Amino acid sequence: MRRLTILPMLAATLLLAACSGSATSAPAASSGGGAASAPAASAGGDTGAACAAAPAGATAAATVTIKDFKFSPEPVQAKVGDVIAWTNSDSAPHSATLDNGACDTKPIDVGATAMLVFTAPGTYTYHCSVHPTQMKGYTIQVQ
Repeated sequence: MRRLTILPMLAATLLLAACSGSATSAPAASSGGGAASAPAASAGGDTGAACAAAPAGATAAATVTIKDFKFSPEPVQAKVGDVIAWTNSDSAPHSATLDNGACDTKPIDVGATAMLVFTAPGTYTYHCSVHPTQMKGYTIQVQ
């Protein structure tokens, strides 16, 4: 039982430490269901690197537009600690979900924005979990 109490506290501490870098960002999500989610521990792409929801008040260093069932730009270029924002300018909800499932924005409503921060270098592949057969094979390159 005690182990079950300690693990969530340890995971929260590690997540806060990963988010306490010098990156600045905008709110984790704007109106309506587009909140970003953060796993307790996450691995990304081919490198096992970390990803989490951007802290409240964060400013995006890179912006991805979702329109016509596509993410743009492709690939997304970022540096470790950068916040990446996905803005849904499409006609349906979408998400930005790492292919390995370690991190995602959850569905982003039309007109809303969700943000993630990457805390380790690597190449991350992602897709839309709402439209996984239509919107797949996208890349985030973090240096």
